[in-house]
Amino acid sequence: MADKRKGSVQIRFEILEYLFFAGKNQLRTHVWRKATDASYDDFLKHLLYLKEKGFVDETAEGQILITADGRKIYISLRDALPSLL
Repeated sequence: MADKRKGSVQIRFEILEYLFFAGKNQLRTHVWRKATDASYDDFLKHLLYLKEKGFVDETAEGQILITADGRKIYISLRDALPSLL
């Protein structure tokens, strides 16, 4: 059976997509469970990347929200990915 591991772009896209449609802040662990099937350690690495890029913010209480820049990049990726896959 072929390895079905997802690449970094796909995992980050899934996180942004979940937050884009969530409509409100989400607990970090909830985003991890609902947005992707990556391990928690991998999820945290991707979340850190998204935070460093300014695509998501995290409150002191562990609530994750998508930023305006995150919404823009999600829409750009959503429009571009079908032509790449």
